[in-house]
Amino acid sequence: MKQNIIITIFFVILLGLQGCSNFLTVDIPDSLTKKEYWKSKDHAKAALDGVYTSLNNNIQKFIVWGGLRSEIYGLQASAEASYRQFLNQDLRITNSLCSWATVYQGIYWTNSLLKNVHLVMDNDRSFTQEEMEEMLGQAYAIRALYYFYLVRTFKDVPYHTEPYESDTQLPYAAATPEAVVLDSIESDLSRALIMALESYANPEENRGYITKNAVRALWADVKLWRKKYQECIDLCEEVEKDYKGNMTTWETWYSMFATGNSKESIFEYQYLDQGLYSAVGTLFNGVITANRTAYYYNVRKVYPQSGAYETIDTIRPQRTVRTIAVGTSIYWGAFKYLGISADNGQYVNRDYTGLGKVNFIFYRYREVLLMKAEALGALGRYGEAVEPINEIRLATSMETVTPEQMGTDESFMDKIICERRTELAYEGKDWFTLVRIARNFDYKSLLVDRVSEYSASTIKEQTLKAYLDDPESWFLPYWDTEVQNNLLLRQKEFYKGKK
Repeated sequence: MKQNIIITIFFVILLGLQGCSNFLTVDIPDSLTKKEYWKSKDHAKAALDGVYTSLNNNIQKFIVWGGLRSEIYGLQASAEASYRQFLNQDLRITNSLCSWATVYQGIYWTNSLLKNVHLVMDNDRSFTQEEMEEMLGQAYAIRALYYFYLVRTFKDVPYHTEPYESDTQLPYAAATPEAVVLDSIESDLSRALIMALESYANPEENRGYITKNAVRALWADVKLWRKKYQECIDLCEEVEKDYKGNMTTWETWYSMFATGNSKESIFEYQYLDQGLYSAVGTLFNGVITANRTAYYYNVRKVYPQSGAYETIDTIRPQRTVRTIAVGTSIYWGAFKYLGISADNGQYVNRDYTGLGKVNFIFYRYREVLLMKAEALGALGRYGEAVEPINEIRLATSMETVTPEQMGTDESFMDKIICERRTELAYEGKDWFTLVRIARNFDYKSLLVDRVSEYSASTIKEQTLKAYLDDPESWFLPYWDTEVQNNLLLRQKEFYKGKK
């Protein structure tokens, strides 16, 4: 399919959408060419805002890719077949949820800024080297974030560093091996860490723009995926220097999600007061309206009666999922995004349409602590590994755990999965956690048995185990349309014929 010139796409997105509340909005003529565009500091800022806005086009996809195949979801009866395939672990090459088109669109936008922003310095003397490098640092980090989602979802993916600028340009590319893409991700993050700012002036900017700590959190995640455990720990400890003591209290645990931009947030996409409808709101809006859609996930597995939470955990169970009555039916829903007050059990910062303003959190401090714990455990440093876990537990009004209680080897990693699921449920993390630990430690059974036993799928347990037995099944197929449009892309052997 032919696409418009990349700069024209920028104009379309920028004229229709905004980023953070203080992001610059520029009224741009419709027919500027690339050469004509990069003339002023305002143009550069608008292009950067477009890069951030492109993330919004993919957040729903990130949640589905990173979470839906895990054991914590159930789907309402009316859910589309494409979603049901995820729950049933039976992915087909015709499933449009496997499309990566909007992700690569965001990558092309980012590549355009990386390639062209220097042109502004030739035309606008007020645009400084420092300002340009700050923008470049953010763009490198966002490109790394995009590709990290792609390799965790598909494994081997096409790798592009040039913008798509012309209808005569054919962006064909074979799939690049996962390790090569990960090397490139780390190269981008090394640049980003040098160029990004330490912080911004206000909470919305400090959480809504890429900072050095956002780069460190993302890079620690990449290191964990690659089994570079000491390097992961080092990055986590750099984040700790700024965030130690910044945990929200158990009374206000919900505020990380309901109001957003909490003191332990590192990077989150901003929706407050900007006219965009939250990706979280679209996915989970069925918990607060009778007008449920196919996108509503009828949560059935992570609630107190399921055994997913420890009995002493009195905070997260009731604030992560709760029931709601719709007519004569009772549904479980992801209430962590509604803002449940600890004082009276009422919604805070919410009317029944307020879910549309919920920010999406890419990284927060508690996840950094969980990454550090996993890396320490991987190195056999179990005594140290309980310290970050206990920091979270104490802030959640829970008893601490001992190294003996956490165990070692597979037992330890199983408990890490549970700790992450409890804290990070419905944030698009659970499936990636299962895949990472299963691959890194050869603990296939932790993924296969857990998902097949506890999944809300209607497929029999033994059938699910058969689907998941091959590790290639843990990654999505290339969408058939993408294969047809890319002459160099070949469908994975595991999925050939699965239409």
